[in-house]
Amino acid sequence: MNTVASNIQTSNEWHVLKGESQFGPYTYAEMIKMMQDKLLFGFDYIWSPHLEAWTAASELSEFSVDRLTRLVSDNNNEAVFNRRSSSRVPVSLPVFCHDNAKLWTGLCENLSTGGALILMENPVLLPGHLVSIHYRSQSAEDRSFNCTAEILSKRLTKQRIQHDTGLHYAVKFVQMSPGAESQIQTWMKKEEQKNK
Repeated sequence: MNTVASNIQTSNEWHVLKGESQFGPYTYAEMIKMMQDKLLFGFDYIWSPHLEAWTAASELSEFSVDRLTRLVSDNNNEAVFNRRSSSRVPVSLPVFCHDNAKLWTGLCENLSTGGALILMENPVLLPGHLVSIHYRSQSAEDRSFNCTAEILSKRLTKQRIQHDTGLHYAVKFVQMSPGAESQIQTWMKKEEQKNK
């Protein structure tokens, strides 16, 4: 067992299945680093001696969002844990998304000037895909704007949007229309004031 952070212990031997090829063994810290570098995803199958079978990383408590969030906050090892360059705030903003083939609705649940967490019903997007996102104005003072975003990660959620199971997509903004950054900052300030 290896202690990656205080009070969190897990196996230090992990194997990854990519297609028909197996890779490893890797340490737990190496697995986290691969997730952050977008080399390992929640839908990838992994195995460790304490597991009975190959299991999707997203189904294991060692790689849950709660566990990873706790590791980042508890661990000061910058070589293992990448820190966000922009702070994020919880929001609830309806959005339209499209990938040049289909238009669908979504809900932005977390926002920063560098990216967002969006709940949407499209299950086919993968990390690395680009999507266009339209943020609608929420009041007469707001400005709607468009941005192009890269999908960084995706994970299932128990929430439902209309009839489909929703997925959370973490996105990084790669291009924004004029005025988008100032509108994002305005929304972030409003949410921060609500939560004081």
